Amino acid sequence: MDVVLVRNANRMMTTASLLDDGIELSFADGLKGLIPYKEVPEVRDREGISGLELPNPYEMVLQTARGESIEIPWDFARQYCDATYRPTIEAIAALGRQTIGDRVRRYRESAGLTQVALARAADIGRATLVRLEHGEQSPRFKTLKAVADALGMEAPDLLVDPEYLP
Repeated sequence: MDVVLVRNANRMMTTASLLDDGIELSFADGLKGLIPYKEVPEVRDREGISGLELPNPYEMVLQTARGESIEIPWDFARQYCDATYRPTIEAIAALGRQTIGDRVRRYRESAGLTQVALARAADIGRATLVRLEHGEQSPRFKTLKAVADALGMEAPDLLVDPEYLP
């Protein structure tokens, strides 16, 4: 009989333990790993933690010795436990940057603007616009809004494919 996991089981943390050198985690898909304390800036070592909870399968909460709560989402934890996770997320981010860049270029061209003209209208550098259009850079919201305003549209229009808008 084949084993079937819950969809997105890789997101579900099932156990967490405080060890001498870090926080050991396990996920529903069987993966285990360790987050070194030094990777959690608010903590730095075992003595900095007074409590640990898994209130749901998608986040861990650390109580610090100073009485603060630190929420650690599943994706932060997963990158320390799964060597393949970070490249996957980086690939998804690159695709997102390229998608936004393609939309900016498409809207710029349909408005009949050159890169120089759009950059001036948005009050950004042409090099910034080039990097944005090539998917080499994620725009800050301020930049995205300036580009959208210069194109006569709203910023969300550059983020969401028009066919998915209501």
